[in-house]
Amino acid sequence: MRLARGRDAWILLGLWLAGLLLDVLWLQRHGQPPAWDQGEHLSRALGVWQVLGEAAPFDPLWWQRLWAETPTYRGPFTYLVTAPVFSLLGPGYGSAILSNGLFQALLLVSLYGLGRLAHSRAAGLWSAFLCSVAPALLNQRSDYLIDFSLTAVLTTTWWLLTVRVLASPRRPWLWSLAGGLGLGAVVLTRPTGLVMLWLPLLALAWMALAALVQRGRPARLAESLLGVAAATALAWPWWSQNWLTILSTVNKARQWGVLYQDGLEANTLAGWLFYPRLLPTMAGATLVAVVVAGGLLSRWLRRGSPPHLLDWHRLAWWLSFPLGALLLATLMSTKDFRFVLPLVPQLCLGLGILLASATGRWTTGWRLAVVGLGIWGALASQFALAANPTGFPPRPPIAGPPWPLEAIVATIRQRSPHQLSTLAVLPDSQGLNAFNLDAEGRRQDFRVAARQTVAPLDQLGGDLAGFDWFLLKGGDQGVMSDARQAALDGMVRRSPAFQAAGRWPLPDGSSAELFGRRNLSLEVTPVACGPDPSLQLDLSVEPAAPLRPGSEAVLVSRLRGPAAQLRDGLLLLDWRPDSAAAGLPHWRHDRGIGQGMVRASAGGCLEVRERLALVVPAGLPDGTSRLRARAIDGQGRPLALRSGPLTLAVAATGEVATGPDGGAPPNRIDQLLALGRLLRRGELDLLFRQVGQINQRDPQQVYLAQGERLLRARLQEGPARSGGADLEDLYGLALAQALQRHADGAVDTLQRIVSLEPTNPHALMALGFVQLYRFHPGQAQVALDAAARLDPGNRTLRTLRAVASGLRLDVAGTMTLLR
Repeated sequence: MRLARGRDAWILLGLWLAGLLLDVLWLQRHGQPPAWDQGEHLSRALGVWQVLGEAAPFDPLWWQRLWAETPTYRGPFTYLVTAPVFSLLGPGYGSAILSNGLFQALLLVSLYGLGRLAHSRAAGLWSAFLCSVAPALLNQRSDYLIDFSLTAVLTTTWWLLTVRVLASPRRPWLWSLAGGLGLGAVVLTRPTGLVMLWLPLLALAWMALAALVQRGRPARLAESLLGVAAATALAWPWWSQNWLTILSTVNKARQWGVLYQDGLEANTLAGWLFYPRLLPTMAGATLVAVVVAGGLLSRWLRRGSPPHLLDWHRLAWWLSFPLGALLLATLMSTKDFRFVLPLVPQLCLGLGILLASATGRWTTGWRLAVVGLGIWGALASQFALAANPTGFPPRPPIAGPPWPLEAIVATIRQRSPHQLSTLAVLPDSQGLNAFNLDAEGRRQDFRVAARQTVAPLDQLGGDLAGFDWFLLKGGDQGVMSDARQAALDGMVRRSPAFQAAGRWPLPDGSSAELFGRRNLSLEVTPVACGPDPSLQLDLSVEPAAPLRPGSEAVLVSRLRGPAAQLRDGLLLLDWRPDSAAAGLPHWRHDRGIGQGMVRASAGGCLEVRERLALVVPAGLPDGTSRLRARAIDGQGRPLALRSGPLTLAVAATGEVATGPDGGAPPNRIDQLLALGRLLRRGELDLLFRQVGQINQRDPQQVYLAQGERLLRARLQEGPARSGGADLEDLYGLALAQALQRHADGAVDTLQRIVSLEPTNPHALMALGFVQLYRFHPGQAQVALDAAARLDPGNRTLRTLRAVASGLRLDVAGTMTLLR
């Protein structure tokens, strides 16, 4: 037996190495960049790899940063597996694809284990072989999406659960623990994958309760609870931080699928037959036909012998996963082969059992034919070397001329090597889009972030001022481009603030054009360190003439000092009336140095030059104000700062121009305070639209962390004043904390706001929402009920109260609110 197991291990290793060789050969011939989803997955994987490279497992903030890299329903497990491959082979699309080899190994071992458990060692080996040559799995293995990793993790989890249910292992608690960890891994891969196991999980719950009620044996229930605890312990840290965005992106993906994917409803015959027709081609139509025909022939030749019948309980368990998942996929409105990819190994398992159970002299030739067909189908699917016998669309490598992603990012880095630059990408074609350009920017030392523009048609001026770099393209713009991109394209080309920085021909016959701002809003330059270690700040205003209240100027700053202080330093800027006009109110222009975009090594010194919009508050009387500047580090400690004098004249007949460059990027701390005012007024739709636009221009949302530190520093300067500037700071602080998922801090801030402004229902609703996010429904109910008494007609508030009641298991209250 031990010798046979060793031989099986060598066969499985050979299958895995052959698949890995096939993947390497495919990659050597493939020269195309990742498409949309593939680019996003690659970008996420690179972000996880970067965070893991700065591992601090005993620091809770490090874990928060790690989970923040994957805030959507596309969980971190695939990227965590990819990260070591990046360290071994280097970061890139090819390395990410090769990381699928690790999931292939997991898939082969688990499928072999299922085959042994269901029939025999031979069935396990045949199942593993068929899985290695299945065209749909080959298609996904040579790509970088989550579906292949989900298939491997689901198959492994199914094996672990099946061993516990059917094999009566010596240590059942150990297999229950392993099954729970497998379920947790499914959630960490993609939470929606868990619903494919709905029928087996229902059966497990029933068996545990039946063992307790009918036979008085609590052991099975205890083992089930152990599995649940293991799954929760593994998945909860990520889920609890991101559950809100996970659910919202699941709904967004569903809506996108309805709009852009094939739809065959379950109330049609075509909808019910779609997957039964598709699944044989996913494993290779000719191969499936030959195996099934041979199996039927073998059974016909042995028609006189009694058939081997499975116990119906065991048969029901074996069918629970594939039939339950198939039913669920059929009931969905949208149809795609990737939705049933985890069922292909189960089909291979059934075919492997047929191959292993057939007897007779003729079976040797039949099995050799199956091996030949499998190899032929794999080569045809991946390299189009011959006629395709699988019936599944092939995915051969595409050499062709390369897309200039690397050159575009390198051009930006050449001009701005010591900062994070954000590129606004207008085209959305398969070969050139914001997702694969963002991944390339991360691959090149995380110096460039690429984003789509999301501003509505009547607010494109904000995008024009908010980005320093734009990428334009001729010809086909892609399916997601619309009139906004076309209008912004024309604005960039006509604007005197921008100049062409590069042009590249594209394989589709068009060309890509890179435009950069003539005077970048941020320039970081290494300089020699002087004898004085303090920061040196020089400021000027453009235009220098008196400005009209409510107008916008450009504040130009030059800041010199040690790089370590400039990377995370903050500036507190106060405009105060000079002595000649002591009655003027004072106003602020706080901001982070470089708006948090400085990316230079900690050693040496830098000069940071910035151009930011300076909005003169409306209603200011005529007079002059003098600037007072202070600097603090990331922990709020004061930094030595030397600043030259600067005065600003305000006059009702002053200048109204927005500066010589037609505008400058807004100060994102000012924008955060404006968002806080929207929160105070309850204008949530407008608030989140503006948050989305700001987040595109600040790809890492550094303004939230900087705003939190700046507002904390301001609030520590003196006691709070109800209705004054300090209350406005508290709203901005609460919003910054909530958007960073700092729930405990947000609750403290919102409670402080409620104590100062107890009659504002929007503050109470925000407090209740954050309490719901923390899974504290009782405390949420108190705040939401108080808000409802102040604003009884608010429908959003009614929904939140229903959610709080549901979490408190108050069925009657929930039904009342839902009526």
